[in-house]
Amino acid sequence: MNMEMNVNKQNINLILQRIANILLLHGGFLSNSGLYTGEMGLVLFFTRYARFTQNELYLDYAFDLMGKIQSNIHQDSPINYRQGLAGIGSAIEYLVQNGYFEADTDEILADFDRRIFFTYNLSYLTVDEIMDIGYYAAWRTSANSSQKAMIQQIILPQIEKILHNHAVHPVRMQLHRKTVPAGWIEQTNRQCLEQISRNDFSGKAPGVHNGLAGWAMSLLTELDGDDSWTLLFPNDLISSTNESLSVS
Repeated sequence: MNMEMNVNKQNINLILQRIANILLLHGGFLSNSGLYTGEMGLVLFFTRYARFTQNELYLDYAFDLMGKIQSNIHQDSPINYRQGLAGIGSAIEYLVQNGYFEADTDEILADFDRRIFFTYNLSYLTVDEIMDIGYYAAWRTSANSSQKAMIQQIILPQIEKILHNHAVHPVRMQLHRKTVPAGWIEQTNRQCLEQISRNDFSGKAPGVHNGLAGWAMSLLTELDGDDSWTLLFPNDLISSTNESLSVS
């Protein structure tokens, strides 16, 4: 049994190394900066992989991507969670809170806060847009931010009122840890090996959502047991009730 587990871990490490090499070569050519399918998802993977391997090359690459993301943010950047500022800002908050790098998120995210919370009249946004802002608010109030009281006293009451008017219960804004379905790791392992053996990644996007970085993040969880990153993806993995991060 132990030999089988060791072989499986060796296979996973092989897969992770090959995915990392592919993303190092092609990650800089992504067309968007977002968390789900863009560069921020790769930052998430490479910071975590750097910690796992103790290889600063991956951390340097993640910082290079972060610099590119920051330089590409402009006045018309979307605020949505999947591809825009809300998701990017939430991931930055996650990385700092979990010690991947040291920074003052109040300073880094000051412009994010202004644009996400105050650029638009919230009452004119769609429910999905309000939910995106709510997820970002959850991350900003989950640490000891100097903006925490402002968000709780000004932003969250507006969000809760709007969602109540649309018959959306605030519990839907909670960010839940996710669990990977039974057998998913083995299936992923097999799919990765098959595609790697054929050098065929034409049908697999680089990002986290349905992409190589997402495969790699889940495989890392198989090795180190850390599933905290799944809090960043509230709608796209299997929900579990063992832990949640609430905006209220």
